[in-house]
Amino acid sequence: MVKEYFARRATVGAGLLLLLVFSDSGFAQTAPTWSELNAEQRQVLGPLEPEWNDIEPERRQRWLKMTEHYSQLPPEKQQRVQQRIHQWAQLTPEQRQQARERYQRIQELSPEERRVLRERWEEYQSLPEHKRQELREQHQYRNRQD
Repeated sequence: MVKEYFARRATVGAGLLLLLVFSDSGFAQTAPTWSELNAEQRQVLGPLEPEWNDIEPERRQRWLKMTEHYSQLPPEKQQRVQQRIHQWAQLTPEQRQQARERYQRIQELSPEERRVLRERWEEYQSLPEHKRQELREQHQYRNRQD
């Protein structure tokens, strides 16, 4: 089951970004359009530009909140955030919904369960790419059987 979970995590990068982006829920109902963003916000959120004005105001506010801390991050973390935003922008609406649901399920785990999950994820990440690909393919095959 754990292997299946990790194989399903093709969108885990985006899911992890959700932890950062969606951690606070008290946002206003309005948000700036793309043309109203400052240069730094546009640079950070660049992959979202084509759809920015169509994103719900609450979600735009959450993305903007993430940009407030971006400049204080070390360069390697900034690069990782950029990769995650790019990955998120490439997801289909269905994949995004799945990522949100996974995020919600993770939030409902006990601290111990999250610790175990984190350790297993790190174990999976340490595997060579060909092994991770095999796990993903096994998972896809099993999902087609269901």
